[in-house]
Amino acid sequence: MMKNKGRPSEPIKTLYMLDDPGKDKHVHSHVLRGLVEAGIEPVIGYFYGDPKDSVMAQDGISAFGLGLERAQFRGLNLRAVRRLKALIGREGFKVVHCQRHRALIHAGLALPGTKGPSLFYTVRSTNVLRNLQRRLGFRLISKRLAKVICVSKAVCDYMKKMAPYMPESKFVIIRNGVDLSAFEKPFSRDEARRFLGIPEDGFYFGIIARLKKAKCHDCLLRAFKEVVKTFPESRLAIVGDGPLLHDLKKICQELGLLEKVFFTGKVEYDQVALSMRAFDCFVHPSFREGLPVAVLEAMASNLPVITTWADGIRDIFELWEAGGEDSEIGKMVAPRNVEGLASAMIEYRNKTSEELSKIGTNARRCVEKHFSKEKMVDATVSVYEESLGKSS
Repeated sequence: MMKNKGRPSEPIKTLYMLDDPGKDKHVHSHVLRGLVEAGIEPVIGYFYGDPKDSVMAQDGISAFGLGLERAQFRGLNLRAVRRLKALIGREGFKVVHCQRHRALIHAGLALPGTKGPSLFYTVRSTNVLRNLQRRLGFRLISKRLAKVICVSKAVCDYMKKMAPYMPESKFVIIRNGVDLSAFEKPFSRDEARRFLGIPEDGFYFGIIARLKKAKCHDCLLRAFKEVVKTFPESRLAIVGDGPLLHDLKKICQELGLLEKVFFTGKVEYDQVALSMRAFDCFVHPSFREGLPVAVLEAMASNLPVITTWADGIRDIFELWEAGGEDSEIGKMVAPRNVEGLASAMIEYRNKTSEELSKIGTNARRCVEKHFSKEKMVDATVSVYEESLGKSS
């Protein structure tokens, strides 16, 4: 539960910076709603897009826009810096919390001459400082940062390596959390499969992820080809959309999997829990991850998971083992290793439904113990209070 049940005597007015309403994500929604419950006053700031399109601006959370066009936000926009500076000065924010790199650069440049709110930056990927321009921009802003919040140990290690000039005390790990209650609804398997528009019979491996390179759907398809050689009745549901849809369908055709692989399209967040019920096993073969919320959501759905040991995914398994647990919550294989992925999928396909259910139950326990939204919000509030000199 949240540590701060009553409203503090001096609420922490917080500017939560995102690119545009199209970047609204449930992990942000969990944080924002948790901040409200903790007595903090969050305001969402968007650089472009219409703030009226925000799905998160409700129930005590307001939003504003800086009025840019998307194309104007591809580089540095001085008009946005000026507007942001005026807003910070006028509203008296005590915290400015940036969620993406460009937002950080603009906010960092807007702070001089204001009353000095604490600047926070949440890093969710291990490639955020991927080029010289980004590294120089981050170094320019780094002295103004109160904390760099990293969503996993892998992200924290990456940031420390890329920014060795920053004191280690400025880095803190706050792992992603999920709303466990959302995955407790009693949806049936048949209901879920009807919703996704897929055949109701058969054993399903499933993935919910954007169709982009880092998620390695192509490796999954090639591994699944090996699975159906042994278990021809197996099926694969790929939930999500993205730029690789055409290429992945072409791979399916080349592998002769058109009748066994189902591309369902994107589902909204409030449909994720229902969609998860359609699967017997969740597979997430990404080769780069900060800390994948989709894997945590699958585990919260009592699903066994097969994934890779890429980046922050290791946090999930290492935290479980560090707690003295030796029961299985899933399997990790090497990233981009089709043979290893196929072997793990065949192993789980061989298990009985009772064995898979036990693994899924353990997976749920792991999320309850380490990755709840309450833990994520409590840690965020504590970091705010610490940086502002308040007692936690």
